[in-house]
Amino acid sequence: MIKALFSSLPLWVCVFWFSTLFLNHKSNTLHKNYLILFFFIAIINYFAHFLYFNNQYYIYCFAESIWIFTSLSLFPFYYYYIRLLTKDSKIELSWLWLFIPAFILSLFSFILYFLMDDSEKNIFIYKILYHSYIDDNYSLILKLQLLKLSIFRIIFITQVLVFIILGIKHISLYNKSIKEFYSETRNKEFRSIKYLLIVFIFASIVSSLSAIVGKSFFINNQALISIPSLVHSVFLYGVGFIGYKQYFSIIEFRNDILNADRKNDIKEFTQKNINNDNLKEQLILLLEEKEIFKNPDLRISDVSTFLNTNRTYISNLVNEEFNQSFADFINNYRIKYAKNILQDKKQINISISEIGYMSGFLSESSFYRVFKDKVGVSPGHYRKKFFETTKSINK
Repeated sequence: MIKALFSSLPLWVCVFWFSTLFLNHKSNTLHKNYLILFFFIAIINYFAHFLYFNNQYYIYCFAESIWIFTSLSLFPFYYYYIRLLTKDSKIELSWLWLFIPAFILSLFSFILYFLMDDSEKNIFIYKILYHSYIDDNYSLILKLQLLKLSIFRIIFITQVLVFIILGIKHISLYNKSIKEFYSETRNKEFRSIKYLLIVFIFASIVSSLSAIVGKSFFINNQALISIPSLVHSVFLYGVGFIGYKQYFSIIEFRNDILNADRKNDIKEFTQKNINNDNLKEQLILLLEEKEIFKNPDLRISDVSTFLNTNRTYISNLVNEEFNQSFADFINNYRIKYAKNILQDKKQINISISEIGYMSGFLSESSFYRVFKDKVGVSPGHYRKKFFETTKSINK
C-alpha cells in the first residue's frame, strides 16, 4: 500500500496540474500552454515509474523505451519553459534538437526490445531491470541493453548539469533587465522560479543519484522510494503552482518597452550631446524635489521623458554613477522617505501599509520585502526600535 502510494504520488501531481491548466487553455498565455505539454510528458514518465515499482514486469519491459524518451525529455522541456519566460517570444521548432538524444536512445531501446527473444526478455526483466545483475555470459543483445542503460545515465546527468546552469543564467539576465526598466518589480521578477530552481537542483541531485544507482536499488529498499517520490512531487507541484500563477513574461516585458518607446517618441541622442553631470543633477532634482519615486508604476522611460533624453543614457548614468540598477536606485529613495515617516513621532498613527503606499510601493508586501532587504529589519520593527532607542537616550 505504501509503495503504491509513493510510487504514484508524482503521477497524481502531474495529472492535477495537467487537468487544471488544460481546462483553462483558451485563456492561457504561451508559457502556460507549454506547461500543459510538459505535464503530459511527465504523466507518461511517472506512469512508467508506477508500472516499474508495482512489478508490472512485462508491461514495463515494453514501456521502458517510452520511459527513456520521457526521462530524457523532461529537463529539456523545463529548460525551454524557462526560455519562454525569459528569452523567447514564441516557440521555435529549431529547438527540437534538444530532444535528439532522447529520441535516438529510445529508438535504440525499442529496436533492442523487438530483437530480444522470450528468454532474453526474462533475463532483461528479472536480472537487469529489477536486480542490476551483470553476467559476462549475456548475449550481445543483453550487453547492448546494459550499454544503453549506461548511456542513459551519462546523458541524464549531463542534461541536469547543463540545463541548471543555463536556466539560472537566463533567469538572472532577465531579472537584471527587469530591474533596469521598472521601479516596481513585483510579479515581474522570477524570484519564485529562482527559488524553485533550488528545489530543481535538489530534485536533480536525487534524480542523478537515482540514475547512477538505478531504479532497482529502490525496489530492493522500498522504504527509500519515499525520498525521490516526495522530492519530485514537491518540485512538480511547485512547477505547476508557480506556472499557474505566472502571468508576466518576456512577451509582456517587450510589449511594455515597445509601448514606452512609441509613447515617448524620443529623438536619438549621441553621447557628445549629453552632459552627464548636468543630467545627474536633473535626475537628483526630479527625485528629491519632484519626488517622482512616489509613483509606484515609475519606469525608466518615464524618467527619460522628464529629462528629454533616452532611457539608455539614464540606465547607463544610474549604473555607472550610482552603481545600482534602476529599481534599486528608486527604491533607495522610497526607503529613505519611509524611514523619515517611521521616525516621525507626529505620524506614529500612520499604518505600515499606508507608509508603504505613501513612499511609492505598490503593495505592503513589496514595501516589507524591499525594506527588510535594504535595512535588515521589518518596517514595524524599525519604528519600534527607533523610538525605544530615542526614549532611552532622552532619559
